[in-house]
Amino acid sequence: MKLSATQQHRLNLELKPIFIGQLIVLDELTQPAFSFEQGEYKLAHAAGKSLTKEFIAHYAKNIGKNIFVYQEDYRSINFSLKDELTKMTRSLSIGDITKNASRQVNFLTMQMANIYKNPYDDELLSHQFQNSKNLSTLLLNNKGIHRDIYHSLAKQSFHYTHKQPMLSSILVLSFMQSLKQFSDKEIQNFFLASYFKDIGMSFIPREKFELSNLSDFDKTLFSEHSENSMKLLNGRVPLNQGQLNLIKNHHYLNLKIQALVRNEVYHADQEFLSGIESAIVSTLDILVAMTSERPYREALSHYKALEFLKRVISDEYPQEFKFLVVFIKNFFQS
Repeated sequence: MKLSATQQHRLNLELKPIFIGQLIVLDELTQPAFSFEQGEYKLAHAAGKSLTKEFIAHYAKNIGKNIFVYQEDYRSINFSLKDELTKMTRSLSIGDITKNASRQVNFLTMQMANIYKNPYDDELLSHQFQNSKNLSTLLLNNKGIHRDIYHSLAKQSFHYTHKQPMLSSILVLSFMQSLKQFSDKEIQNFFLASYFKDIGMSFIPREKFELSNLSDFDKTLFSEHSENSMKLLNGRVPLNQGQLNLIKNHHYLNLKIQALVRNEVYHADQEFLSGIESAIVSTLDILVAMTSERPYREALSHYKALEFLKRVISDEYPQEFKFLVVFIKNFFQS
């Protein structure tokens, strides 16, 4: 049944968008859920009807990634998501570790979407931090699952801004571990800094991430996200000053690339002393971005991404770049 203009307006005020996959935590909704197609809301799921994996998969494939629910169901979904994540963390090492880790990574990614919507929710941020820290411990103790966890997440239909932090952080942890130059504690610290480095993007309107051409104002919004990430995290989660500085300056290689394109000399922030650790975090973040599809462009091959990155890091870190090439070749071999 087609909804009237008045009903459409009311729904616009009352509904909240969620990622369709988040419905997996509920058996049913107390109120109806809606899709948004061709500029109007359409009934997608009736209240009280069972939520099945088949419905979720069909919706994701044929309609879209977002579904719109009422506030009451929105709160129930967020509560259940946190509860499920807590339960998973307590039993990560029981049973199939790869399956457990993949499931936790998916739930962390769904909850990261909620953090982007509520960046000042201290309880939510603390919960995400502790669960991602527990995941990093599992990954450090189980080297053989890194590739499977990465590729499993890469195939999921989460918005790229929500899954890229985890993808790049898995690579950071796995590569740093392969170098055998860092302690587990050091690797964990860089994993956490890498994972939370983009939380400042919560200040950027969602539609801006779909654009290939940005206005000067939009470019300023994006350029400020690193510092906003640092400000959002400082004092709210246990990150040390080195981690916060890395988060604030994690796009320094992007700036170096821009200077290279303009035939200019790049001058780093005087307060930031770049080292191999920051180079690894920044390089792998760029590599994941370049090799992942975006709404406005296709993904590049890992070969082309490495050819590009060679121009900005191989002179400063020649040996480490050689190790990176070998690592990426092995990690992404079919």
